[in-house]
Amino acid sequence: MGSKIIEIASKIYKPEILICPKCGSFLKYKYAVSNKVVQFTSGKYFRIKNLGYACPNCNDNIYFSQTANKLCLKGCTYSTKIVCMIAYYKDKHYGRERICDVLASKGVVISDRNIDILYEKFLKAYNQDYDSLIKKAYQRMLLEFNEIRISLDLITVNDNYFVILYDYFDSKLLAVWRTNDLKSEEFKNILKEYIGNYTISVIASVRNTNNKFIPVVKMFASEKTKFLCFTKF
Repeated sequence: MGSKIIEIASKIYKPEILICPKCGSFLKYKYAVSNKVVQFTSGKYFRIKNLGYACPNCNDNIYFSQTANKLCLKGCTYSTKIVCMIAYYKDKHYGRERICDVLASKGVVISDRNIDILYEKFLKAYNQDYDSLIKKAYQRMLLEFNEIRISLDLITVNDNYFVILYDYFDSKLLAVWRTNDLKSEEFKNILKEYIGNYTISVIASVRNTNNKFIPVVKMFASEKTKFLCFTKF
């Protein structure tokens, strides 16, 4: 069954920081690391173009937008929130057709098959050994850049919160955590382990300081940690 696209607009993203973390030189554009049309929970489609930049002196790393990186999981043309919604309703024991109906009520066009594909992608990310991935990423960042930078995203689906942690430098997804209470002891212990026990120089998020998520993270971050908050669109 076909469906008319409500709107397509291009969104072009540069890295949020355009200064080389190694030598301090200005980064320069190299190439687009991704350029794809993504459907969002509004039912609208946006072409997301993520521009890669590199240092003209070091020239050993491609930096790109954390904002654009968060909009959809790697290999997906549906927003990360749609993927989290599928996981939420799967856990509520909704069948594929019923999930399609829920998404269709929001204008999201998706097939039964894609429901399963996206849920498998979610489970792969959710069930990965995040402890090992995070520690290895932190060690690599300290070795290569002499600092740790991370990117955190919060996605709310009804009474559930999905917190997604990315490596700021290579944008690799390191962890997906899920909770129904951001102030629960279990979630606070996670923040203490992976944020409180390290001196993280930068935490980037599309959530601003007025959002209830950032103050909870700040409870555990070092006083030296810089919070970068930026707008999704």
